[in-house]
Order: sequence, then C-alpha cells, then structure tokens
Amino acid sequence: MILPFFGLVSSLAIDPIEKKPLHHFLPGSDVFSAGFVGCNMRCPFCQNWQIAQELPSSRATSSPLERFSPESLAAAALRSGTPSIAYTYSEPTVHFEFVRASMAAARAAGLKNVLVTNGCLEPGPARELLTLTDATNVDLKAWSSEVYEKTLGGDKESVLEFIRIAASLCHVEVTTLVVPDLNESIEDIEAIAGFIAGISPDIPLHLSAYHPAWKYEAPPTAEGALSELARAASARLRYVYLGNVSGTSVDTRCPECGAVVIARRAYRIDKRGMTISGSRVSCAHCGSALPIIA
Repeated sequence: MILPFFGLVSSLAIDPIEKKPLHHFLPGSDVFSAGFVGCNMRCPFCQNWQIAQELPSSRATSSPLERFSPESLAAAALRSGTPSIAYTYSEPTVHFEFVRASMAAARAAGLKNVLVTNGCLEPGPARELLTLTDATNVDLKAWSSEVYEKTLGGDKESVLEFIRIAASLCHVEVTTLVVPDLNESIEDIEAIAGFIAGISPDIPLHLSAYHPAWKYEAPPTAEGALSELARAASARLRYVYLGNVSGTSVDTRCPECGAVVIARRAYRIDKRGMTISGSRVSCAHCGSALPIIA
C-alpha cells in the first residue's frame, strides 16, 4: 500500500510554545512547528481551513507542499535550535504513520514531541502516539454529543478517552474554542471543566475566543462572556486561561498563595516567580510545588 501524502508538509515555522497553546510545558521556549493537510472533522468555523479543509491540489501554488522523511523533519527541527517539535496547524493524526515515525526520529535526536490535536482517534493508535509524546494540547470542542456528530463531524466520547489516555502518558492541556450559539453556555463549560477536574484539577483549560472563519460569520465571542465562562470553569480547575483576546491577563498564579509565578504579555513571559530545582518547579514566594515542566 502507498500513502500518497506521507511526509507532505504544508507549513513550517518557529513559534512560541504558548501559541500551541501550552502554558505549563517549557514556558518561554520556542517550538519548531510542522503542519500538514486535511482533517478528520469538518468544523464550519475552522481557523486553518485553507490547509485543513481543502485538498492540496486546490491550494494556491504560492504555498507549495514539501516532502520530508521523518529523519529530515527531525533534522530540520534540530537545526532550528528549539528543544521541541510540534505537529500542528491541521490535524496531525490523519497522518498517523508519518507523525509516529517522526516522533521516534525526534526522540532519537533528543527533541521533545508536542501534539496539537482534536483527539478523534481510537484508543490503540492514540496510545502509540502518546507514548512518544511529551506534551499535547487537545481540542475539546463541545460538551454536546449531538453537536460533535452533526455539526463538527467528530465523536465526543473518543476525544474524552483520548484526554484520559494522554493524562496517563504525557503532559496535557485542553482547549475549547468558545463559539456563540454552539458551546458558550455556562452549563457546557461547567461540564467540560468538571470532566477535566475528574482527571486532575491541575490540567490547564484554555478558553479561546472564536472569530469568523470559513463558513461561519457569527460575531466574535464577547470578551465579557468569555471571562464569565472562565470564572465558572475556575470553580473546578486551578488553571484557566483566556485565548485570542487582546489585553487580557493570562498569568499563571500559584494556587496556594495567589502570587504570579509566570507573567505573560502576549508571547513575552517573565518566569521570575518560579524556581526550578532538577525536575521540580516551585512557587518562588511560598515554595509550593507547581505542575509545570520547565
């Protein structure tokens, strides 16, 4: 059998790790990001629809696909000087064989692997990838199974199981893009926060503001509504962050004393509020251990 898209990369960039978004994994570092084409879901508000929802043959020739071997992709990441490589932008798990081989090559080269995914994957292959993964950000797009199936073209239970498996094998953070009239109710966000807290209240939840894209023209998520949802989620989770909202604080605070341990302004960060001793990260103010990989 032949995989015609094996190794075809649509995008390469060096990003701040916070852009994935990951706030508790190598904070302040850069990550070598590789994007592919295609997706196993059809979210009508897809933010990267040009590479996720269109076939390569229909894309503009100004952004051609480039073919890599797993080893050459890892080598490119190594040359970039970043400590990690992210499989991101479109859905990487539809290129399971290439991503798995690339993760193995990256590990052999001493790099960390970051997987940014919608989590719609069967448990068997999920474990295969996550065993090679150091950190993942998983999109939990809605709490309604009907919305997942009829609007997004996915399966909520598969995503929930993916998050459970990820939490047992690597660092995990969760993102929910808050879309008006789809998943912006307090009840939905409380249910999402409750599920995550049932695994660990230390798992960060990112609530990101929607902006019109692809087939969706609804107005952007109101900042006030997003802040209200964050307060509701914070009743169950220790770390809730807002995304895609300018001027909003996304500092990491110690849950014990409330001191700022990581101050963030856009993608500029100040880590002087935390101390690192070996693999242990602590609050510089009260000494409490923090669930951060530095």
